[in-house]
Amino acid sequence: MKLGSKYRFSEVHSRHWEQFADSTGLAKAQTRKRIIALAKKLPAAARALQSTSVFQSKPIVEQIVTLIESRSTLTLKRLTDTQLNQ
Repeated sequence: MKLGSKYRFSEVHSRHWEQFADSTGLAKAQTRKRIIALAKKLPAAARALQSTSVFQSKPIVEQIVTLIESRSTLTLKRLTDTQLNQ
């Protein structure tokens, strides 16, 4: 799935979130705030879900949670680091 002009999440920077906002008719500032809020909440929500009996001891779930954590961290860094917001 494409975000802004990128298909690889590791290549998504602040400007791509702005492209996303423009293409969907959303306000850039509000989109940034919402993405930051989600990136802060998702890792804890994923870990909480993983701790339920249905998902405990499932290696694939651990891999998914780890991916959510790393992508959330990357997103927060790129959206809050003023030098990378270009």
